Amino acid sequence: MWRSEDENGGETMTKKEVLSIVNTNNIEMIRFVYIDNEGVIRSYISTAEALEGDLDSGHPFAIAMPFFSVLDDLTPETRFGCVGEILGIPDLDSFRILPYVSDSAMMICDFVNKDDRSPSNLCSRTLLKNFLSTLGYEVKTAFENEFYFLKRDESGRLIPFDDSLCFATKGMNEQHDIVLDIIHALRNQGLTVEKYYPEYGRGQVEIVYRYDDALQSADNQVRFRETCRAVALKHGIVASFMPKPFPHLAGSGAHMHFSLWQKGINLFYDPASEKGLSEFGRHFIGGILSHLKALCAFTAPTVNSYKRLLPHNWASAYTCWGYDNREAAVRVITGMKGSEEKSFNIEYKPADAAGNPYLAILAVLAAGMDGVNHRIEPGDAVAGDPHDLPDGEKRQRGIERLPESLGEAAGALAADPFFTELLNNVFIEEYLAMKRFAWTTYIQHVSGWEIEKYAETF
Repeated sequence: MWRSEDENGGETMTKKEVLSIVNTNNIEMIRFVYIDNEGVIRSYISTAEALEGDLDSGHPFAIAMPFFSVLDDLTPETRFGCVGEILGIPDLDSFRILPYVSDSAMMICDFVNKDDRSPSNLCSRTLLKNFLSTLGYEVKTAFENEFYFLKRDESGRLIPFDDSLCFATKGMNEQHDIVLDIIHALRNQGLTVEKYYPEYGRGQVEIVYRYDDALQSADNQVRFRETCRAVALKHGIVASFMPKPFPHLAGSGAHMHFSLWQKGINLFYDPASEKGLSEFGRHFIGGILSHLKALCAFTAPTVNSYKRLLPHNWASAYTCWGYDNREAAVRVITGMKGSEEKSFNIEYKPADAAGNPYLAILAVLAAGMDGVNHRIEPGDAVAGDPHDLPDGEKRQRGIERLPESLGEAAGALAADPFFTELLNNVFIEEYLAMKRFAWTTYIQHVSGWEIEKYAETF
């Protein structure tokens, strides 16, 4: 049970209403959820008895928690340690009864400073809200998630749930009960699923839910990941959003779609221009491309992400754009005939679901708006696979390889002052420390491949 703002005539959910729903539906446990800046969804639970007080007070967290590493540890360079707290304050409008666990609900939290309850500059959700408030546009966004259903073999190793081919009905039959339960659970939380199909990798699926306003879209991405994982668990399997779980199978992306509207007009669309792309849209693309290498640190945020961003994989590997070009980092989707303006949008491809959706939307949107504000031209569209262009032509057109590692992406972010100004010095320094910690920890690991190849050779 939930209620959107539209259904409430623009008003927000009240504390009294939340308590009433909890009482009426015999809810025992309420999760106060947040997603940290590393992309890990975390929470604490308030009981029904304690909820009334917790709705006002929130929950105190160590000030280090927004930048707690995916390795579940503090980064060595962090300025945050054992002293200091922030509060997680639940957004009442985000209240949802959870259909995949009994007698439970959840709310998504914003972080505020404990002393004066002012918004925290460490909170990605707050930073996105603040940026959206400065725009005179309606921002519509969507995530297009690919992920794997996995099971364990007799040795306990994770393997694909099935061996279905791409789009094959065999996979639909094998995955049917799981996917149907996911669709029902998402619908019960207000998400409208529009498409589903087995994807290119064995056991890989894509479930597409409807676009929404930018903040709601990020909230929905948190709900989507939680729901898919929880429903799969009830079926005894794993739903994994890891970008590249198998070296020989397709990677999993979370392609991001954007359109900006003003007074009912899609600002990316101009029917009088080439293939419908407006000047506003061209400059938006120009801004993304000018910051693209740094953007990867937010949208391809793990060491594993860069094993997906390879040429000839329809994942994007170069700083270029194109019309309906699945190898371009920015794809202009020219829309469906008869509803061109409504469906015309810009897709950002070098993104996966392992990151923080608030940061991903904020970073890409702000980069695009930098292009609009400074009239940055994106160059000519690429009509084919950019990897196949001669090196000289790529250099002439300014087409470069995307970062090939998290370390390289972190270096690009450190070198781009735009994001320090967008976020703040503390946020960027802590974010970079977290990414460098992940990278240096990874490169110190000796893999089985290295041992096999080198141990007896040298």
